[in-house]
Amino acid sequence: MIIVTKLTERENFYKMVNREQPDFVSHQPSLIQICLPSVVLDRPPGHTTGQDWFGVWWHDDPITPGLLAPDVSKPNVLEDIEDWENVIVWPDLEAIDWEAAAKADLPNGKDPNRILMVMVVSGPFERLHDLLGFENALVATIVSPEACGAFFTKLCDFKIEVIRKLKKYYDVDLIHFQDDWGTQKDLFFRPDFWREYIKPNIKRVIDATHEEGMLFDMHSCGRIDLIVDEIIELGPDVLDPAQPVNDLVRWQHDFKDKVIFMGGLNAQDVIDNANSTHEEIVKEVHDKIDLFATDGYLIPFAVSLTPRVMEALDEAFVYGRRFYGKDYEDEIAAFLAQK
Repeated sequence: MIIVTKLTERENFYKMVNREQPDFVSHQPSLIQICLPSVVLDRPPGHTTGQDWFGVWWHDDPITPGLLAPDVSKPNVLEDIEDWENVIVWPDLEAIDWEAAAKADLPNGKDPNRILMVMVVSGPFERLHDLLGFENALVATIVSPEACGAFFTKLCDFKIEVIRKLKKYYDVDLIHFQDDWGTQKDLFFRPDFWREYIKPNIKRVIDATHEEGMLFDMHSCGRIDLIVDEIIELGPDVLDPAQPVNDLVRWQHDFKDKVIFMGGLNAQDVIDNANSTHEEIVKEVHDKIDLFATDGYLIPFAVSLTPRVMEALDEAFVYGRRFYGKDYEDEIAAFLAQK
């Protein structure tokens, strides 16, 4: 008698981490157990309207419903990056009851079949424009690059300490580190600015995360083709959201054995397009899984602003479970029965 052992999402994910062919294409909602620690206040408590731990006001922006954005009707916390050392008050991480927070935030503990991921948002450039306002932040990268760099170093020191606390008290598997560097056309700043002031600090955060025994997901929206080679060199385990404004064919060719891609699905033109048919969404899912997963690693996902993303992810579950020819028909039937 042959006994077929089916993998959990967690086990299947670690096959990708170890550069082995997985049994199936990961289904992002089934794979990732997301935790938003209540004491990490890069957003207001409860992720509702209010102030974060640096004093920035956030609100539910009607342009991006459901996603908080800095409230531009409020004064900037920082008017000049040159003054950051005198203005910014750094939260006291030792004053936080991390143990109690972890118990409250994960009342049922870690799911043994999934990956526990914590989102660490407002990385160097994002926090810069959180504090200064977007236009002022862009100007600061040009007129005060050294001050920006010094602030980034201090901020990433702080982020590293947060990450160490998250490992100790939450036993996190994957750090999702968020710092958007691109528009839909190009980078927000000169590549040399990124190379000199952001890149070395991101490297320190990645190395510290790995030293703590966690994996690292580098999230950066937009067109980052100009620096993607260097991002991969920094050693992230996952790169997301791999938006289609980039040359994804080249990404797959050049980096298929170096990183797990999470994303790839076209939200703007397909998933969030009210004129898209179900068949077009299905085709988008199949095309991206075929591209990335045939001889590489993909967790299909999209930075979407509409509920239709679930249409895409449902198809990713079914197609992904069949992709490598393994028998997961019982899981597919159970999944579809819940719909």
